[in-house]
Amino acid sequence: MLVEYPAKILLLGEYTILHGSKALALPYPHFKGSWSFNEKDSERAINSRKELFAFLEKSGHSYFDSDKLKEDLDSGLWFDSSIPQGFGVGSSGALIAALYDRYGKSEQGILEKKKILASLEDHFHGSSSGIDPLVSLLKKPLLIHSFDQIEVLDNDLELSNFFLIDSEKQRNTGPLVQIYQEKMKDPEFKLSCANILSKEVNFAIDDVLKGQNKKDLFHHLWLISKFQWEYFQEMIPTQLKHLWNQGLDSGDFVLKLCGAGGGGFILGYSFNRFESNNLISLEQFELRNIV
Repeated sequence: MLVEYPAKILLLGEYTILHGSKALALPYPHFKGSWSFNEKDSERAINSRKELFAFLEKSGHSYFDSDKLKEDLDSGLWFDSSIPQGFGVGSSGALIAALYDRYGKSEQGILEKKKILASLEDHFHGSSSGIDPLVSLLKKPLLIHSFDQIEVLDNDLELSNFFLIDSEKQRNTGPLVQIYQEKMKDPEFKLSCANILSKEVNFAIDDVLKGQNKKDLFHHLWLISKFQWEYFQEMIPTQLKHLWNQGLDSGDFVLKLCGAGGGGFILGYSFNRFESNNLISLEQFELRNIV
């Protein structure tokens, strides 16, 4: 039976999770990866194996059966993934989830799993929270109260009004996080994040979980979008700035960062994006539904 590992979307909590807000992360099965022995001589397969051999050489081997992995790689195994790299939807997280699932040595509790997955993903990112691979591994939404308190959600969420915009630009998370950390050295910015942004993120997450009052959710998302417009200009892709500002002015839709920003996908929310003539400017971009 083919086991697939979905991409992930950090719906809410980008950056603020680093300083105490909640976050909500979702599996995104429109992109996914799986192990394969098919087409093992293709360029994609060869590159995948090179990446995995490099991972074997540099990562710690105590968390998984490295001998079995090497044996399978020598036999032509590769990770066949449709998840775009550098777009903030967890391409390395899905790979790490697949490695842990197939070659992990023992079952662990959710926090121990996250710790191991983070250690393995450090090979790709330098420092990982473990959230991305945990979403791909469990294939369920995660409500992150803190990095030490994670709740697995079994109920379906009402996400039909959300959509993704493809900026068609890769980005690197590390420098963007560094920009944010520098901003946090400014007491005024830090206070604004705590008193405005983090609170609105928590309110929006509560609204998503309740799935009832979309007007309240839109209001909180608008305030998040406004805050990011005012303080996170470096994280907003240049080609989307006019659209971002248009959404704030018109009230027909809002855009916000999806993960670190800077490129990749941007998250949107609208009541009627298929009906309003004011949304015609969205048509020039590739839009993807969340569900």
